[in-house]
Amino acid sequence: MVRLLAAQIAVTVLLITSCGPAGGPSATAAPAATAAAFSRPCATGGLAQSSVQAPPPATATVAPPPTAPAASPAAPATATPTLRPAPTTDRVGFPEDYQTKFKFAYVYDRQDAKSVSYICFNDVATTVKQGQPFPYGSVLVFESWRPLEDAQGSLIKDPNGHMIRTTLNAIFVGRKERDFGEAYKESRSGEWEWVAYRPDKSFQTAPQASGNCAACHSAGSNKERDWTFRAWTLPFTPTQWAQAPLPGRTTTPSTRTSCRRARPSRRRSASPARTCTSVRSIRTRCAHASR
Repeated sequence: MVRLLAAQIAVTVLLITSCGPAGGPSATAAPAATAAAFSRPCATGGLAQSSVQAPPPATATVAPPPTAPAASPAAPATATPTLRPAPTTDRVGFPEDYQTKFKFAYVYDRQDAKSVSYICFNDVATTVKQGQPFPYGSVLVFESWRPLEDAQGSLIKDPNGHMIRTTLNAIFVGRKERDFGEAYKESRSGEWEWVAYRPDKSFQTAPQASGNCAACHSAGSNKERDWTFRAWTLPFTPTQWAQAPLPGRTTTPSTRTSCRRARPSRRRSASPARTCTSVRSIRTRCAHASR
């Protein structure tokens, strides 16, 4: 009788243990969540769609036989756009296997631009402390995704209100190394250099054309933020996610100007004049101010 009673008690204890919360309440639960901010691989931090797309298959074409060029009047010369100072070689480099080797940092939904910014850090960058500059060797990857829309062009969101990624448009990469960035001259943004790649790893913004990227970061950020944008704050938030408001709604830092308005004249006819270019206009040319 005693053995039967002991067996029944053991079964009851086993059932209670298996149905209760795993591990039970713990005073160290919150610190563990904070430490896990950079624990997820880049490809699994958000939707499981983050992969470099293969280039479209090339179709073979038969070249026509060569013919003698016909005489034609010389075409008028077209003006070559003047580029900002920038590096002449790619010292950033496409980060191979970053989806598995890098860590997810944060997502920023750009409702205003209909774009999803998906950011990942390499192991060096994940050692950064909030409020301190990134260490040398840091590499930040920013995937720019086209979001899901309905037939009318309205954004379709998931149950949590997040935009849904569909097509990978570009991969922007920033690398910080000692003495990097000097080629940008007056547009230098610290010791960072920037390059944008297409999903097939070819250049979307070659090093020689990356001066606008540096100008964007130097105008919209500062030395205190190590010339970055949301990478300074969002990775350290509980959700690692934020959303830009739709145009015409609440103003956010992403739409602020890089300087204050000049003090208006006492004459009523004189309107306040801006003393420098707005960040939005620079970001339009740069097209990747989301790191």
